Amino acid sequence: MEMRNFENNPVLENKIEYNNNEMIFCSKRGGIIKSMKIDGVELFYFDKERFNDPEQSDRGGAPELYPFAGPPTKEGPFSELSQHGFARDLSWTIEKNEEGEFVEVLKSNDETREMYPYDFELRLRSKMDEDGAITLTQEVENKSEKEMPISMGLHPYFNVPEGKKEEIKFDFEGGNEIENALQDWLENPDKKNEKDFLRRIDNPKEEIKINIPGIGTIKMDISEEYEKIWIWTERDKNFICIEPVMRDNKDGKIVDGPKMIKKDKTFSASVKYGLED
Repeated sequence: MEMRNFENNPVLENKIEYNNNEMIFCSKRGGIIKSMKIDGVELFYFDKERFNDPEQSDRGGAPELYPFAGPPTKEGPFSELSQHGFARDLSWTIEKNEEGEFVEVLKSNDETREMYPYDFELRLRSKMDEDGAITLTQEVENKSEKEMPISMGLHPYFNVPEGKKEEIKFDFEGGNEIENALQDWLENPDKKNEKDFLRRIDNPKEEIKINIPGIGTIKMDISEEYEKIWIWTERDKNFICIEPVMRDNKDGKIVDGPKMIKKDKTFSASVKYGLED
């Protein structure tokens, strides 16, 4: 099924600003956040060429991963889902757009129910806080008559020159191991023919800090509902992704132990982004 249907209309960008912060999002292209600036500093990498080609998935910004983060299973009830689900491929609706805050919503329809037989309302809330940080919240309400499995996430691409990746510092428990693994991967381009670097870690229970050359030290306060963080990059690409997700994929399943949302209940998870002074 072709899900990337944007009605062949020009893509409209929406912008919110508050103090010296700015965000650009595009509800018609999967609700993606294209740009995030904190104190005038651009945090996100964005591939404009891929964005202008509706046949390709977007590379950059902060796509929405729903109902599951990760590759699809080859068999089972969700085998028709694409990589990272369908939310990033559909047209969303703007519910609120004012100074320093926006809310966009995606509601289930006949297309989504063919692959994921549940009724839902998914919202992305973004708010620029008084302390200069930006909070992103994923919120989903189960409108079905049965429990609904989810394992959603966010997929932010942070700007970093390819030649500067070895300078990234991960300031949280286990960060040194990630730095060493990334350095080893960068220094051995033919190692196991690995074109990309991926590490999965448990979500630290305290604010994490990651120093990225050209940006500075990004502070992330990740809510406990995101139980995992995926750190990923590709060779010869100017980005690194730090992805808060709910679960890992294991044993060929779409997700290992999804969160079950009861009828008429709402579930939410959030990340607060800031820059260290």
